[in-house]
Amino acid sequence: MRLETRMLIDVLNRHWLFGVLDDISLEKISKEFTLKTYNTGQYIFHQSDVAQRLYVILSGEISIETHSLKGKVTKITHLNEAEIFGEFALVDKGRRSASACVVKTARLASLPGRAFQNLIDENAPFSKRLLSVLVQRLRNSNYQVESLVTLSLLQRTAQILLRISDKEGDEIKITQIQLSERLFASREKVNIKLKELRRLGAIKTKLGSIQILSKQILRKLSDEAF
Repeated sequence: MRLETRMLIDVLNRHWLFGVLDDISLEKISKEFTLKTYNTGQYIFHQSDVAQRLYVILSGEISIETHSLKGKVTKITHLNEAEIFGEFALVDKGRRSASACVVKTARLASLPGRAFQNLIDENAPFSKRLLSVLVQRLRNSNYQVESLVTLSLLQRTAQILLRISDKEGDEIKITQIQLSERLFASREKVNIKLKELRRLGAIKTKLGSIQILSKQILRKLSDEAF
């Protein structure tokens, strides 16, 4: 078995959705994937494209972003090695709600939509897990909308830094521009809140990164919303 195939199966086995499959099913579905290298700056798919495949990152970095009619680009999230994206639009064979752009040269494995649909139709544990996560995603979306309406920018900044640090560790590689895009706020306003968090001893900022010094302070700020 090729190294990339073994890595693909390992990633699928640890994934929230594909992880419910048994070893035989995992090996079978891995044979449906195709491998391709994408260069920095290349788009894998664009917002409003018809969804045709899901993707597994074997190496590299991907930016998920939206584009407004006026040309404004909003970075939603960054994805790295061993992450999977593009699966949800395959559920209803709809159009992409965001674009995927290569930030760092990426090696991807992609699965055709028909193979994904076959798993939904033929594998009960797979379809049940997918349904439960779709419901959770809907709840999270409702919470994010509520947060934009009810929470202050300082509270939202504290919350998003906590979420990112839970995933990436206490040294977060993110610029103020990227953070402001994820908070749907201006860079100037986010900079003011970062200064306030520094004053409180919660963070330390560097060029292109933010170091978390006190999650306790960030959690306290987040909890003040409730």
